[in-house]
Amino acid sequence: MENIGILTHFEETVHAKGITIFKLKEAERNVFFSKLPQPFRCLYLTDEDLEWRTNEFGTSRTEEIEEKIPNNPTIMSGEFSEILCYYIVPEKYLPDSNLRPPKWKWKESKNNPAHFTDVILFYQNTPDAPQANDCLISIESKARATRPISTESSLQNAINDARKDYISRLGESLFHLKTRYKDDRNAEAVKQLERFMDVAKYPTFLKHFKAIATVDESFADTHINNVTHIPNDILDTFEVILIRIRDLKGAYEQTFANILTT
Repeated sequence: MENIGILTHFEETVHAKGITIFKLKEAERNVFFSKLPQPFRCLYLTDEDLEWRTNEFGTSRTEEIEEKIPNNPTIMSGEFSEILCYYIVPEKYLPDSNLRPPKWKWKESKNNPAHFTDVILFYQNTPDAPQANDCLISIESKARATRPISTESSLQNAINDARKDYISRLGESLFHLKTRYKDDRNAEAVKQLERFMDVAKYPTFLKHFKAIATVDESFADTHINNVTHIPNDILDTFEVILIRIRDLKGAYEQTFANILTT
């Protein structure tokens, strides 16, 4: 999966709490959103699969895409944030990542969330020779387009769930991905995953855990102020990120509407 060049549309700063902030540049808003529909759709339905469906069943592209992408607002908001993380994080931290599981294509129902860790990215310097600097990035993503309630913080929720990934859920997520790739008969991806699963056979590797919230610009400061605890037991491999976008609700609604025309 190629990088799509969207990080440049964000201004990056670091908050006093150590939180990395990506704020969408207002002057570049239209250019940024014009880049999203086709790459987003490919994570639900690839060009190849879409062409096969329309040819095999005599349906339109829009009909087939509608079967795959969510129309439930809560799921749309959550998956907009997840997929945004899927594209932003490797551009910033792991541009050469060579395994990026498209978990949204494997969902059983378009209006149910996908299973386990939200996004996992992998990098192997030499696929046939595992090395200690091979890397895995685990991302827990949260989204909130409306005003948070009382002391609520989507950022804190992402932090809490990222710690769950660190403690126990990552292993389950890797096994789930391996099963999905086997279902796809993708032996190469299964082999790549096994390098990160069999700790007895392969050398250690780098792990990075990221807690990311995508929120409406109007309420971003509230999410930051309501962060109460950033765990220090995983500090060396842990980062908290806030993505700020004006009119987030309109942004994800328009993006999914535009996906139908790809």
